[in-house]
Formats: sequence, C-alpha cells, structure tokens
Amino acid sequence: MVSIVLVTYNRAKRLRLSIEDILNQTFKDFELIICDDCSTDSTADVCLEFAERDNRIRYYRHTNNLRMPGNCNFGIQQANYPYVAILHDGDRFKRDLIEQWYNALTMHETVGFVFNSIATTDANEKLLVVHDDFNEGLIPGDYLLKKVFFRRWGFDSPVFGEAMIKKDLVAERGLLKKRYGFYADVDLWMELLQTHDAYYCSDILITGPEKTIQPHLFDDNLIKEFSYLYRMQKEHRIKAYRNRPVRLAKEFVILWIQSLLCLNYRLLLLIKNFSFGAFIKAAGSLKNNLSFIASWATMLVFYPVLFPILKLFKLLKKGVFQPRRKNGADRGYQMPRGPLAGFLNYLMKAK
Repeated sequence: MVSIVLVTYNRAKRLRLSIEDILNQTFKDFELIICDDCSTDSTADVCLEFAERDNRIRYYRHTNNLRMPGNCNFGIQQANYPYVAILHDGDRFKRDLIEQWYNALTMHETVGFVFNSIATTDANEKLLVVHDDFNEGLIPGDYLLKKVFFRRWGFDSPVFGEAMIKKDLVAERGLLKKRYGFYADVDLWMELLQTHDAYYCSDILITGPEKTIQPHLFDDNLIKEFSYLYRMQKEHRIKAYRNRPVRLAKEFVILWIQSLLCLNYRLLLLIKNFSFGAFIKAAGSLKNNLSFIASWATMLVFYPVLFPILKLFKLLKKGVFQPRRKNGADRGYQMPRGPLAGFLNYLMKAK
C-alpha cells in the first residue's frame, strides 16, 4: 500500500540505523526503494545486506550522481503503490511514522501531502532543537501557502523534505524540478498547496543529527540558495494571484522587502563564515537584480567594519535558545521566532 523512497549518498554508517527504523515500522505493508546516488563509501554493502534479508527492499545504485531531485524522482517513478513516503538517509524514524502518515493521507481526500514535527539530536539522541510549528490536523492549503510560505522573511520551509505524497498528484506536476537543486522539494510543497491541503502530525516522528555529527552533503551556497528560493516565491505568488492583479502587485512589494531582509542576513553570514573571495563571488548570482546587487555593494563597502564584529559574535555560544517543555516532557530547545530572534539565530548558531 505504501512505497517508501529512501534517498542516500555516502552515509553508510547512519544509513543502517535508518533502514532498521523503517523495517521496524508498525505499518508493514510497504516496499522500500533505496536510491543510492553513486555513493563511494560502503553504502552498497549495507543496502545489499538488508535486501538479502527482506524481500520488500529494492536497491538501486546510479552509475553517476543525479543530485537530490533526480535521485528522488527516480525513486518516485519506481514506486508501485499510490502513496509514496520520501525519507532521507541518516535520520531516525519513530515506529508509527508510516502508520500516522498513511492514516492521515487516506482519511482526507483534499490532502496532497503529510508532514510532521521533527527534531535535531546530539550524539546520544538527545533532543537539541524541535521544529513544532502547527497543531495536529488538516491545514488548508491556501493558509499554509499564503500565510506561512509567503510570509516567512527567510524563505524557509516548514516542511523539511520528508513527507508522504500521492504519486499520481506529484507525477501530474512534473515531479521535483532539477533546476532548484537540493531545495526542489520546497517548490513541490508550494505547487501542491495551490490546489490541495496538507496534514500535520504533531508528534516528533523524525529526528536528525546535528551537522557536527552528520555534515550536509550538498552545496552550502547561501546566495545561490537565496536565488532559488526567491525565484520559487515569485513564481508561486504569480500563480496564486494570477486573477487578482492588485493583490499580486501588493505581494510583489512584500516579496521585495522580504528578499532584501533575507539577502542581507545571508550576506552577513557569508562575511562571518566564509572568505572574502566567496563574498566577491556571490555577486555573480545577484547581477541580474539591481536591488540585490546594491545590497551586496553596500556590504562590500562596510566589509572591513562588519568582519571583526561578526567574528566576535561567532565566539558567543549562549543566551539565544530558551528551553521549552510540552506535556511535562523535555522537548529540547525551540528555534527563536521573529526577525530579531532570527537575526540572532543566524549570527550565533549558523555554521
């Protein structure tokens, strides 16, 4: 009844934990499609070992690197069942993850995808950061798209790449767009929300290790990422308000303000965490927008002043996160909210 697509690349050690969690799910009627994006470590050995033990597993290893969208699209196309769960290597999955996702998706005809609360953990699986943004239940697509995706000044997504979708619905929309790289899933969620609702499971069903334990294996290019997300936001606002020209004009003004806020935060991160050469190179991704290149030029002028100040901020470790408890249980630390808190989070915790 469910096809589970597990995308993986060079994470053999933690991949074993992910596969074990999937095989131990309370929901048993599934196939597991492991899509190996041409790993160079022992990923193949791990996958073949599990495939020999469980006939529900199909393992595919690409002969060349397809990158995340291509690898995920391949898995979706191989799926035999109408409901597809997209999961990532190295993450841990609660035993009733698939059961909760499946029940939510099959009980609500208008729902296009299901997602859930997730958390970041340390080496001992202790919760560090909890992303718990919604209450349990159906979220109207119009609300999630226009009041959440369109109103996040940092263009961040409340859906963290792992969800259950309807295969036919995604196939009709052309799957994940390769031009958006690792962030293609953000475009997919906004596309589905144009016509469908979403369902949110409030339980922490997925946890992932912090970056010091499991580094990101994709390009951490702050400005290129900004360009992708800005383009997505613009395209989907045009689509959402195509029959309301006055409202669309207002949205363009809001998007312009948000984009300048987002870009300047990312430029500050670039100064704090990367070399001067990386900062200069970033101009190439901004050259087609006068407002963006003007922001970059302003940062360049003040670079000698900003650099030592931001390096000092990088040394500060405490005082940003506040503990939060829910139902008497330790829920770890919540990400700060709002522009000022987000600014502090970027400066203090990023990279």
